[in-house]
This record gives sequence, structure tokens and C-alpha cells, in this order.
Amino acid sequence: MKSPEWQEVKFFPVALQLSSRLSAKILLGDRLARSKQWAALSISFASLILSAGRDLRPWPVLLRPLVHRFLPSLNLLRSQIALAKELMEPELAAARSQTRKDADEKSKDSLSWIEEVRRGREFDVVAGQLFLTFAAIHTTSSILTALMYDFLANPEYFGQLREEIVRVFGEENGWSKNSLYKLKLMDSCLKETARLHVLGPHMFNRKVEAPVTLSDGTHLPKGVHVSISMWQNRDPAIWGPDADKFDGHRFLRMREQPGQENRWQFVSTSPEWLAFGHGMHACPGRFFASNEMKIVMVHLIMNYDWKIIGEKLPGSMFKSRFVPDVKTVVGCKKREPEIQL
Repeated sequence: MKSPEWQEVKFFPVALQLSSRLSAKILLGDRLARSKQWAALSISFASLILSAGRDLRPWPVLLRPLVHRFLPSLNLLRSQIALAKELMEPELAAARSQTRKDADEKSKDSLSWIEEVRRGREFDVVAGQLFLTFAAIHTTSSILTALMYDFLANPEYFGQLREEIVRVFGEENGWSKNSLYKLKLMDSCLKETARLHVLGPHMFNRKVEAPVTLSDGTHLPKGVHVSISMWQNRDPAIWGPDADKFDGHRFLRMREQPGQENRWQFVSTSPEWLAFGHGMHACPGRFFASNEMKIVMVHLIMNYDWKIIGEKLPGSMFKSRFVPDVKTVVGCKKREPEIQL
């Protein structure tokens, strides 16, 4: 996307590619971040593993160790894991060597970290890395897509965010962990998008192991399944009469209240905010995901102009959860950023 003229692009594949390459750079290093083969593999892995699970699930548990050898989807998944191991071999060798050489030095990538913490225990490093990649790419790209759609429907935010980026990067002399933290409007917009575009209608699915009576008198017998509805994110009693509308300043205003500075950050969790879970089950990768999404959006907003193609953007592919329409086309053109990033 280097043309100064308007071009039509499908945004979701762009978000996937950016998430894949940035995650690979952080987790695995420059070589695989530039590898088109690795990008394609890491993006396709999610659909492959979901297909394999769907095909294996109907079979009785006792038969699965035999049946999995004959299912085409499982064979394809195994071939992709073997390809991943082949592509990762230089990084795996370097991680093993570095771990032996510099035992006291802090790891610089996920492979070195895995080699450190497993301490000789049996662990499939390649499978572990693929699951890290899966977690890092697909949720991130879905939220990035939803965020871009919200900005396209409310284009005034492009100018507001550029002003914030120019100010913050001027104060911090460019990229730093602190500059990402100080992008508070960006942070608020991310949280607002996550509020409106839930990745599932309910969370914390649990099976009751022993009868329990809640504080309000509700009795849960053993064996029932319970979950928490995520539609509280659009409850007017909580968020006000504009609960269904995108307001990128909503959480910024909430953070400006005395004592609330940290409570309403994108990565903060609470009983009122469960997008990343809460307590001991809170998503450990949310800080990584937040920084990654801010980096991507700074790049997209500063280096490109964006517009809707047609009268309006389509909604989610499913009513119960946000799944981006992969065929949605938006307009973009190269622009000269106000500052060098």
C-alpha cells in the first residue's frame, strides 16, 4: 500500500498479516518475521486446529488414539507442525546454544524463554510456539479490524489520534513502553471497541462440582453448567443510554475520575470488565496484545488515510459474537506522517 492514490483493500487480511509479522518479530526474531511461508503457516494454523478438533470430537475417547491417524484434517495439521519445526530449526538451535552459553542473561525471544523454563523437562517447543502464535494473532486481528471499522464509522478519531501520537512521541522522543502507555485516547478506543465487539456471548464457562448457594439465594446444583453473559457490556443500566454507540472517549473520561486512573485501562480487569477474564484466570498475554495493537494502529493511522467504500460498513458475520467479514473492502492511500516513526 504505497500509492498516494486511493486503493481498495480487504482490511481483515491486512490485520492478519500485520499481527502475524509483528508477533513473529517479537516472539521469534527478524528472520521468521520476514518469512512469507511462516506468515501463511501461522495464520492458517488456527483454522487447521479447529477443523481437526471438530473432526475428532464426535469419536469416542477410547478410539481417538487410533482414529486420529486416519483423519485428513489431523494429517494436514501434523504436516504443518512438521513444516513449522523445519522453519524454526535455526531459531531452535540458537535458543539452545544461547541458553547454555548465557544462563544468567535475560531471554530475548520466546524460544529462549521456553528453553530456560522447561529445565530439561519434556516439552514440545514447536507446538507451544504455534499455540502462542495462535493466541497472539487471531484475537488481535479481530479487535484491530473492529477498531478500524469503528474509526471508519467515526472518522473524526483519525485526526484526534494523530494529534495524540504527535504530542506523546514528541514528549517521549519516539517509541518506548512509556509512549505506548501515554496513548490514553488510543487505549480508551481499544477498550470501547472490545466492549462493543465481544468475541463470544458468554465467558467463564464452568461445571458445578458441588452444590452451592450464592449470596442472592440462587442455588446451583451439582452438574449444571454456568457462565457469565458478556451482553452486560451493552447494558444501559451500566453504560448509560448510549451503550450501543461507539464513544472513544468513554474510558478516558472514566480514567480522569479521582482514583480511577488505572482501573479503566484497556488491560485492567475487574468484576465489571471481563473481556480479558479476571483474577487468577486473567489473560496473561493482554499486555503484549495491547502494545502490539497500539503499534499497529499508530503505523496505520500515521502513514495512511482511510475511508469507507460504499454507503456503510457491514456488521459482524455472526450475531452472537464479532467475527469480521473477511471480504469487507475499505479505501486507503499513503500519506506523509507529521513525524518520523
